[in-house]
Amino acid sequence: MGMPKQICRGITKWKNFLIVFLVPLILLPIVTIIDTKPARCAYGVLVIGTYWVLEVMPLAVTSLLPVVLFPMLGVMPVQKICQSYFKDTLMLFLGSLVVAVAVERWDLHRRIALRALTLVGPQPRWLMLGIMFPCWFLSMWMSNTATTAMMVPILNAILKQIKEAREIGLSAEKNMVETSFTNGKNEDDAIQDKGANGDTNTMEMQKLMKKEPIEIEEENGPIRSEDKEFIQLAKTFSLCVAFSANIGGVATLTGTPPNIVFKGIAEDEFKIYDMDSGITFANWLVIGLPLSIVCFIFLWGWMQFYFDGKKCFPCVARGEEGSYDNVKKFLHTEYLSLGSMTFAEKLVLGDFVLLAVLWITRNPQFVPGWGALFPKKYISDSVPAILMAVLLFILPSQPPGFLKKQQLNCTKAAEAQDDEVISNDEVVIQLDKAKKDEYVPLLNWRVVNEKLAWGVILLMGGGFALADACKASGLSNTIAESLSFLAGIPPWVSVLMLTFIVAAITNITSNAATTTIFVPIVFHLAIKLGVHPLFFMIPITLSASFAFLLPVGTPPNAIVFSTGYLTIKDMVFGGAVVNIVTVLIMNLCFNAYISPFLGLSVFPEALRTPIVNGTLLKNGTLLLVNNTLNAGYTITP
Repeated sequence: MGMPKQICRGITKWKNFLIVFLVPLILLPIVTIIDTKPARCAYGVLVIGTYWVLEVMPLAVTSLLPVVLFPMLGVMPVQKICQSYFKDTLMLFLGSLVVAVAVERWDLHRRIALRALTLVGPQPRWLMLGIMFPCWFLSMWMSNTATTAMMVPILNAILKQIKEAREIGLSAEKNMVETSFTNGKNEDDAIQDKGANGDTNTMEMQKLMKKEPIEIEEENGPIRSEDKEFIQLAKTFSLCVAFSANIGGVATLTGTPPNIVFKGIAEDEFKIYDMDSGITFANWLVIGLPLSIVCFIFLWGWMQFYFDGKKCFPCVARGEEGSYDNVKKFLHTEYLSLGSMTFAEKLVLGDFVLLAVLWITRNPQFVPGWGALFPKKYISDSVPAILMAVLLFILPSQPPGFLKKQQLNCTKAAEAQDDEVISNDEVVIQLDKAKKDEYVPLLNWRVVNEKLAWGVILLMGGGFALADACKASGLSNTIAESLSFLAGIPPWVSVLMLTFIVAAITNITSNAATTTIFVPIVFHLAIKLGVHPLFFMIPITLSASFAFLLPVGTPPNAIVFSTGYLTIKDMVFGGAVVNIVTVLIMNLCFNAYISPFLGLSVFPEALRTPIVNGTLLKNGTLLLVNNTLNAGYTITP
């Protein structure tokens, strides 16, 4: 038996290496037996998709494989494939990431988070809201990963304060019970006396003291039943951080990779028909923000209902006032330690706000935007994104010497020292900086190079390459043909089924990869069914962001899982209802206001126009187009 065990152990250790070579060999019959262009493309997609799902290599590295596979398989020339890695949409995402790096570099996100926490108060339910809101809001504008990574240390510090205050409360309870016994009273008498005096907190405390302690063996030894309550609270808050970040990303066009992938694919697909997708930052805000708010409110209510049923909130009530005071004092101290907003923070905030304004006003649609000042199709959302990103490398992090108020800076530093907010050394550093007159830009390339998520950009580029290959080879059209049985089903029912399928798949693989595979397919499917393509594409994109079941679903899930508070079971049980309900909410919102807002009930005339000889030539590739569309087809939600 020793040899089989060693073999199994060796296979386990080398499984990624073996998968890399075995998967192409196992899938090889697809090419050797069928040997058509769509089949060769399907082979490449399956190989890359399997690597993505199993994560045998870093996702960014796997995303480079289209450059190798598709030219060798005769699907697309390498020049065309490489163009997919640097599209207009990726420039939009790159610009937004650089601005997010500046926010992170100057701790503006931490200031926003701590300010929100100090405003809501330390009571458990409001503290939960204070933890969730910054994650939700910041993930609209920043990387979900950076937002979650910033909140986890703050969360750990809050939990530490609660635990310390609770331990003091438990110690006080124990002393009180011992005193009651020395006075000749049993527990029931003590409860009766306290209840008669109206001290319900003490009565509840005594009831809990009557419970038999439960001991569970863990790595650090047995824990008491009360410790289980604290751990449950930690699990609650941890899941709130991850889930809020996931939900917040759907609100803006740049909030999460699936939105950017959708935008890029939609532009390319509609361009074939000499159309514009009509999706801008401004109208996506109308699409995503209300949906995100509704999902956020549901999440807050559900997390309270689910975890309060598991008795996690009573742990905060142990020594209630002490716990609240400690948390409040900690948050206040942390916020004060940031000091007043620096010149750099104000400039970054101004850059951030101006970028959002430029995005919204470029083409608001109900009135001409500033984009109308330029030739048609010359300006997109990537222009202001790159402009504001470049400005961050130019704007100074300190005001020029003649604008500085050195005396005021010295006074503020001295006051902070008196309040014990900053140390003597920090005072010296601040005063020294106030006296210097150096030009230091808000960002430099070293900081951006270290903090920018280059892997995400490669992942999205690989996704675009995959989508372009599927389109050029006709694979998307072939798959859409196989789904033509959906013609007899109301479109909203088809969308409901597809969104649940995508939401399930995105829990086990990258949401960007899921969007890349499904969005081109449903575009062609919609055309064949005589439905506006966006009626299928937008819900598919939104559902790709609803991954709440497993750590591998999204980086925020993985980050909170790494804290050690959570198990797979916790995430599955806590996230299952969230996953199902958010998909249902999304479908309801889509049919209630998104589809009417975008006018998706009518099939576009440009897609209805017959093409010469039933074909369309695009970039040397012959694409088949269905000429017999139902001219009177409308959508009835």
